[in-house]
Amino acid sequence: MSLIGKAAIRDMLSSLDADRLSADVYKDAGIFILRQAIPTHIIAGWQEEWRQFSQSMLSNRNVNRFNPVHVNEKLPKALNDICREDVILDNIEKIFGPNIGLSGHGFVVKDSYSRGSVFLHHDSCYQVGFLNKVAAFVPLSSVTPDNGALTFFPGTHHLGYLGDAGEINPDILDSDWPTICPSLEPGDIAFMNSLTWHKSGPHTAGEDRIMANITYQPADDPSCIEILRGEWMTDIRLDRLPRNEFFRRSRTSRLVELEQRIKELEYLCQSAQPLLTAHLTPQKPPQIAA
Repeated sequence: MSLIGKAAIRDMLSSLDADRLSADVYKDAGIFILRQAIPTHIIAGWQEEWRQFSQSMLSNRNVNRFNPVHVNEKLPKALNDICREDVILDNIEKIFGPNIGLSGHGFVVKDSYSRGSVFLHHDSCYQVGFLNKVAAFVPLSSVTPDNGALTFFPGTHHLGYLGDAGEINPDILDSDWPTICPSLEPGDIAFMNSLTWHKSGPHTAGEDRIMANITYQPADDPSCIEILRGEWMTDIRLDRLPRNEFFRRSRTSRLVELEQRIKELEYLCQSAQPLLTAHLTPQKPPQIAA
């Protein structure tokens, strides 16, 4: 894309939803919706694995209140191996070439624990390594605006990393910046540059929204968890330590400590409230006998 702007983005909207991936359109738009790519029998197997897995979480899903849509429980092998599906990797290869690494893999769901909306953000600020990453959203359920479909802001990946993590201010863009909110069916794949802005609405009706969320990157990225196709393309790697041990102390760890301290202070205040109430309640003066 020679120029980044609303007109160029709007002109390509009809080209980024098709049954064959265009790497050029993806690279310009930062998003591509690939229709009916994964065979029905493969999807059916994943859906059955999810049904069995989700039964174990019905009453005790470990919900992260900062990101409630993310499933924290360890995935069974069949669901964890979705990232290895050849159909997905064949299309990733069109973007990155033959050497493909894994950055991360999980599930994002709108179930009874996470019906709310997700604010406007991009993913790069929560990731490790280089910025050249592709997220593949693989639905195991129907995904519609009613049950929390994603809204994408095509072209925003060209704006790069914004310097912090959190809710993006949409006023950076013109108010009529083109967006898409595609409905997806099992078998479809949404490919998204990790710098592309996106958000999701609340679940208001319909079945739970269930999607695998896999992030791929070229094999020359030192942060690859593993190589899924081809071979390592760098001798300098970040796999000596788990990612949560990269920093001895960091902004994130300080925020976690602060959150814990706030909880402790809230508990102390709640515990002391009856004593404070009794101490501050005016007492009637003693009656003096006549």
